[in-house]
Amino acid sequence: MTRHPHTRLGTFLLLCVLCLPAHAAKRICVLADTHVMAPSLVDRSDNQAWQADLAGNKKMQELSVPIFDVLVERIKSDKPDALLIVGDLTKDGEVESHDYVIKKLTEIESAGIPVYVIPGNHDRGWTGGARKYTNNTYTDTKYLSETKFRTYYQDFGYGDTSECHASTLTYATRLFDGLTLIGIDSEQDARIEQDAIEWSCRKAQEAHDRGDQVVVMMHHSLIPHFYGQETFHEQSVVDDCDDIRDRLMGVGVMVVLTGHYHVSDIARYTNADGQTIYDISTGSPISHPCDYRTLVFDDTFTKLNILTNTISSLDGYDDFAVYSEQRLRKAIQKWAVNWLSQRSENKLLVELMSQAVTNVFVIHANGNEPANPASSEAVRIYDDIEYLAPLFSLSVTDIMKEVSLSMKSILGDYQDPADITNVVDDRELTITLPPVPTAISSIQRQPEPSDEAWYTLQGLRLPHRPTRPGTYIHQGRFVIL
Repeated sequence: MTRHPHTRLGTFLLLCVLCLPAHAAKRICVLADTHVMAPSLVDRSDNQAWQADLAGNKKMQELSVPIFDVLVERIKSDKPDALLIVGDLTKDGEVESHDYVIKKLTEIESAGIPVYVIPGNHDRGWTGGARKYTNNTYTDTKYLSETKFRTYYQDFGYGDTSECHASTLTYATRLFDGLTLIGIDSEQDARIEQDAIEWSCRKAQEAHDRGDQVVVMMHHSLIPHFYGQETFHEQSVVDDCDDIRDRLMGVGVMVVLTGHYHVSDIARYTNADGQTIYDISTGSPISHPCDYRTLVFDDTFTKLNILTNTISSLDGYDDFAVYSEQRLRKAIQKWAVNWLSQRSENKLLVELMSQAVTNVFVIHANGNEPANPASSEAVRIYDDIEYLAPLFSLSVTDIMKEVSLSMKSILGDYQDPADITNVVDDRELTITLPPVPTAISSIQRQPEPSDEAWYTLQGLRLPHRPTRPGTYIHQGRFVIL
């Protein structure tokens, strides 16, 4: 009796799963953009230069240390199996700030929790903001160099248990038996060296060859989280993002952890061959709503639950959640007026649009925008803006239409206006990962002429031979194209 090809494929995938080694479920804590500023860098809280720098900043920089200390105590108490920090550990790369971070991370590792970090654009002094505030002014202070970052954090990803790329701060390490972590350095300007990408893809393939799932972390976004993200946040998405995304997908990467733009949002991309990749951005604990994440892998590393945690209270504040949102709203309003004023001298336009833009970005920060009752009213406002746009000059009309497209993308939680159904839960999501077989690489059987179908690793039958590089199943075998 001839078995149906789908039955054979199902048996094949079942055998793959049965051959997966059993592991205990793993919990991983993820932080991003902690922006810790050492207390020694400011002489008093009312320092005039310090207060001037704080004004209009969406980061609650003056609270970076108390919030980081709260996080450290929570982590030590919760005892996750690992802690990952996806960049911008410090305010602006100050040596004193790095010293404070290292001290606290050492406490966490001493509690039996391994820690892995990757640098962000604020961690190596490139932003020019490494300052010490005294006597109502500031002076430049020492910041950590590129080479010293590797040495400073040798116990947190750059030590002997990792393989490190020669010319960047990219590395690969076996986080657990069955899970490999690759930290990719996206440098100061959201640019990844070609050799670092090629190296990372080789390490991902090697990990899959030994039966490991792979998680990548980098500071900047791999996938835009809304239409026009680069228009509003320059250098927030890595250069050549589509090419890098496709390369990572080609070696089976489905999960990329990012930060940088201080919003907990999850973007999903599925290619023509049915392969999917997720960009899981984690918000900053010093920007409303003060998030961090927990990743929970099942015992076979084939199911990942993403949970979002919030710091909703802090000593000294009656309602910290309300305070943090007010701080965010005030900062975004200032930024929106400045951003719009650079593009138009029309004061009516700036006044009309700045408040609307501010409301949308606050909704965006809270996540799961379509479920937020405020989103419906915001969409109606942008419908009105589009209706009024032709009454202005052509240049103003173009600005209004472009901003409206981006804001509606945020409110609908989709990345592309051409695909408004590509929406996932930003705060809590379960991802099913394809099994990575370790004991069976092929099934020996007599090939049948009718069994010419190609399948993704998720078991999805493709209409034709794949056109993109990657790993597929064909005639009961894994095939790398």
